[in-house]
Amino acid sequence: MKRKKVGDGDTVVAQSTPYGYGGIGVVRVTGSGAVKILGRLAGIPKDELQKIKLRKALKRTIFDENNNPFDDAVVTLYKKPKSYTGEDVLEISCHGSPYIIKYIIDLCIKYGASPARPGEFTKRAFINGKIDLMQAESVANMVSASSHRGVNIALNGLRGALSKEIGAMRDELVDVLSYSEHLLDVSEEDIINTDISYIINKTAKTQKMLHNLMKTYDTCRIMTSGAIVVLAGPTNSGKSTLFNSLAGYERAIVNRAPGTTRDLLETMVLVDGVPITIVDTAGVRDPADSIESEGIRRAKEHMKKADITCVVRDITCVNTSSEVVDNILVKKTGNVFIFNKTDLIKKSLLNEYRAKFKSALFISALNGLGIDELKKHILSALDLKNNDSESFGITTPRQYSAIIKSNAAMVKIKKIVNQNPIQLELISYELQNALRGIEELLGVKTTDEILDNMFNSFCVGK
Repeated sequence: MKRKKVGDGDTVVAQSTPYGYGGIGVVRVTGSGAVKILGRLAGIPKDELQKIKLRKALKRTIFDENNNPFDDAVVTLYKKPKSYTGEDVLEISCHGSPYIIKYIIDLCIKYGASPARPGEFTKRAFINGKIDLMQAESVANMVSASSHRGVNIALNGLRGALSKEIGAMRDELVDVLSYSEHLLDVSEEDIINTDISYIINKTAKTQKMLHNLMKTYDTCRIMTSGAIVVLAGPTNSGKSTLFNSLAGYERAIVNRAPGTTRDLLETMVLVDGVPITIVDTAGVRDPADSIESEGIRRAKEHMKKADITCVVRDITCVNTSSEVVDNILVKKTGNVFIFNKTDLIKKSLLNEYRAKFKSALFISALNGLGIDELKKHILSALDLKNNDSESFGITTPRQYSAIIKSNAAMVKIKKIVNQNPIQLELISYELQNALRGIEELLGVKTTDEILDNMFNSFCVGK
């Protein structure tokens, strides 16, 4: 679906730097009114505005609504179409007081701008053809990246490396679809083996490309967004102590009273360069009250979403540990079973448990024993590809879903071409399905609902 470009007169403003006090605050304006707003803010006459140097940082005084000097700022003006959004863009670098930033934004609104919605600048860049949808997602990945490799994957995506790969697949699909449609207009007697071989070779090549991209998803997603590791288990098993040990500081309150952890606690850590969000959950047991019950419900929900669930048990009461966790997580892929508090039992008993529970890890979160081994085990369980050649790939569920859709169509084609006689109508139909998935991936064809859901997850000002 061809997207309508943003119309004239629709000018928006937002703060592009994080909220709070800082050395510099950046206010961004985009739309047809950006130049006019610059003139009003900086007291620049209309004829001088036409002479202002574009894409060059200029020191200007910002005046308040009574035309009194308010702040000395650096302003940069970008004229359409040579701007991030494809529209006129004004960037104001002012002093980083929240009051100053808000006042300048209020002035921009007074002079004709509207408050920008989350992700609106990048959404306009997409609508105006400056970037495709995967590049837009790479912008979000750049902002949220928490590892060096994650930044590299996002940057390559933003520069179009992934788009180029997907675009090549789209060209292959269009070519073979056109060829297949041509053969439909030819009598069956005139179709020769080389014609069919051409379709087989082309579709096989495309399917291999799709399959290779699918394999990048887990690694690229984790390196850009981070893996989720949930600590679960009965109350008093030492989850909060383990959480603090992994975090490297006392983030969680540790108390022997059952049900102390009632809400979820999260912290981001880097393990050998891999970003991991550790989640401390409420102990799974029969709840004492409604608040604890809600904490347990949230814990179970996070277990379902986790890349890895660490099931933590108190080794001093192995035989009495709650079976609730086992019932929830039994045979779930990505589980790591941990026996904690090994410092409280005799070495002979510990050796006995090691022999009995060979797949489990044995640690003392309080003393830090076995923590390094646990980190290595988590990385191994994540099964990340470590080759540096994998510098870009699929990073979001939306992208993965589109790839799955295209691949499913190609798998069907592989079955069809092995049939005798070959049904070209079915091949063309599945090629159209495969092409539809690729175009969804690029954003050539998508819905407003998908766009709204995606860009609403962006921060305001990006």
